[in-house]
Amino acid sequence: MVQNIKNLLEKYNVTPNKVLGQNFLINEGVADELIKATCLTKDDTVVEVGPGTGVITKKLAQIAKKVIAVEKDPKLIPILQKELKTFLNIEIINEDILKFNPANYSLQTTCLPDRQAHYSLLGAPPYYLTGRLFRHFLELSLIRPTQISLIIQKNVAQRIIAKPPKSNILATSIQFYGEPSIINIISKNSFWPRPKVDSAILVIKDIKNPTTNEQNFFKIVRAGFSSPRKQLKSNLKQQFKLDTALEIDFSRRAETLTIKEWAYLTEKLR
Repeated sequence: MVQNIKNLLEKYNVTPNKVLGQNFLINEGVADELIKATCLTKDDTVVEVGPGTGVITKKLAQIAKKVIAVEKDPKLIPILQKELKTFLNIEIINEDILKFNPANYSLQTTCLPDRQAHYSLLGAPPYYLTGRLFRHFLELSLIRPTQISLIIQKNVAQRIIAKPPKSNILATSIQFYGEPSIINIISKNSFWPRPKVDSAILVIKDIKNPTTNEQNFFKIVRAGFSSPRKQLKSNLKQQFKLDTALEIDFSRRAETLTIKEWAYLTEKLR
């Protein structure tokens, strides 16, 4: 498969862009595993991050009702248009995914019938984009995906699934919206050019619209983790009035708090 991708890129006079962090997926088995881990039906809409040469896109188009493939690199657009021209349910967009606005599209999914659903987010984005990508679609977006399935750096995925007493600000920020899990570890040999580290398939299902005030939640969480090795008391007292009667021991560190406890503090601290 790697030779096919090399030949395809050479045909269009395209080389992997280091600035954009391009590492093309060359293992079809990994693409299949990523899609299998995602709850998709023939009625679903999927937003794909960085389709590259369309390896995952083709497979998605055979399952989902619609695939919106968002690719930043303009040099890859002609490849996608040519290789995917037989699929009428694929929309190719030449745009930075961090500027993508779900409100501009008709997005829906049926795999979570108990809530108003919109779409699934899926792909193998450049490593440097991971943190900002989650923030864009979870914290900043008014229309969140119902589930996210991404191939990301292994160590970042492990940080995201961390639980108290070894939590962190990234894990807390993402678990506020949904429960992440690692489906499998992916060898660096599954990509070309080969990255320096292994990856992981990370899935976040049943993403919710929180009932807790999001702005206040993140204000408290960021203050709490401002000096991770210090006690909550030291980190929070500069911005909030601490009530010792609250059901939280402020001598604890931020990494020991659960999402429920952060939500409790959000309701109580002013």
